[in-house]
Amino acid sequence: MKHNLKAITAGVLALLVLALAACSEKAGEAKDPETPANSSDVAAEIVAEEETEYDPFAELPAEKYDGRSFRLLAREAYLYELWTEEMTGDVFNDAVFDRNSLVEARYDVKIDPIPTAGEWGDRDRFLATVRASVQANDGAYDLIDGYAATIGNGFSSGLYLNLREVPNLQLEKNWWSALLRDELTVNGRLFAITGDIAVNMWEQMQVLFFNKKLALDYDIGSPYDAVLDGSWTFEKYLSMIAGHSADLDGDGKMTVNDSYGAVYYDALTFDNLHNAFGVRYTKRDTDGSIELDLYNDQIVTISELASALAFSNPDVWYENKGVGDSREPARKIFSESRGLFFASVLEDAIIMRDMDADFGILPYPKWDEAQTAYYTTSRDGRSMFAIPIDVPDAAFSGLITEAMCIEGSRTVIPVYYDKVLKGKTARDEESASMLDTIRAGLVLDFAAEYAVQAERCGFIIRDVIEQNTNIASLYKSKEKVYMKSFEKFLAAYYD
Repeated sequence: MKHNLKAITAGVLALLVLALAACSEKAGEAKDPETPANSSDVAAEIVAEEETEYDPFAELPAEKYDGRSFRLLAREAYLYELWTEEMTGDVFNDAVFDRNSLVEARYDVKIDPIPTAGEWGDRDRFLATVRASVQANDGAYDLIDGYAATIGNGFSSGLYLNLREVPNLQLEKNWWSALLRDELTVNGRLFAITGDIAVNMWEQMQVLFFNKKLALDYDIGSPYDAVLDGSWTFEKYLSMIAGHSADLDGDGKMTVNDSYGAVYYDALTFDNLHNAFGVRYTKRDTDGSIELDLYNDQIVTISELASALAFSNPDVWYENKGVGDSREPARKIFSESRGLFFASVLEDAIIMRDMDADFGILPYPKWDEAQTAYYTTSRDGRSMFAIPIDVPDAAFSGLITEAMCIEGSRTVIPVYYDKVLKGKTARDEESASMLDTIRAGLVLDFAAEYAVQAERCGFIIRDVIEQNTNIASLYKSKEKVYMKSFEKFLAAYYD
């Protein structure tokens, strides 16, 4: 059965199209350099370029610290991306070791990780650890690696420095996340950031996988070609999944044992539609101030689309009831070639690399062909880095953090991206190209980033799905709470 997107969204489609058109981006055109007058000039320029290799550390102080420890409070689950004790022969592990060794030798320091539990269930204990250290003014940590969704819990307590004022941090450089830097800065203040110092921002990017054999069997055409020619839209995606569910075990019920056109494992994979369509939960004034914008025609439409996909589409498997994790059964359906598409995160490409059937990697679809770029986000389990306010030497913390990020961009990220992803998991050149497209379209939303600190305001579509309700009733019941909590959270940026 074909699904008609316009029928689902009648009445508000035109408004959303107009709004999304405003999100278009135009790439600048590079100008060709002037041609030298003769071949000797060309040769001279080539020699000069070879002799003046760019040194990304040139703008940093050439300090030596006599073996001083750089104390890093690191989440145990993600210690691998920041520190390793020795080389093992694994390309990623050894890249991290090389990065740290270079930084240690350059500045005569010792990177000293302090592993601690730092996942969602540990959030209160993690915050208490940082708070106790700051209140004691013991200067125990030079850098803190926190859980993205919960690191904001310490902002109102004044636990962290404004990173825009930390000496030696060069946040305008491309090894930091410019999109995150700009989106999370309010009133000139930024308390946490990530960049090429870590890799899990890329691991947690939301993507779509597709089973290449099933795509051929179903004769749906090439999703790769659709991405490349700009026709990879939500309506095309719906048309590709339509009619591809089957009751394989014949029990008269559609369960985890059957086959589907698309497989989802939690509400965040549906919530990502608002990112994919270039719509945010906030808006900014010309002075940079920020306010919530949770209930408008665009967001209502996207919420309705997400709900229809989760609960009304017979070709979609989604069984998350708000309790537990359905990722493993969803991955099982896809890995056993019983799912045409699988909405998940990029790290699943590594987990599924032993899958018998070939799979491809795709960005989330656009709203329509007028949208000029493909967008996605990185889930909020990623690492975010902050510097505690009681740090003994902010310039030292800034310098070593900056050096780790610089060298990470040169040593770790290329290995992760090119060798781990493109070399081991992307099974064709097209998927490798898709990774570049996905990475280029990574976006974040301030309200979603700090939803935990503001009564889940930035989880509004996520909560619509998890509660199987409608956005109008949810917003009406929580509007005042959303607004009050968001303003209270913003006070940390103005105190």
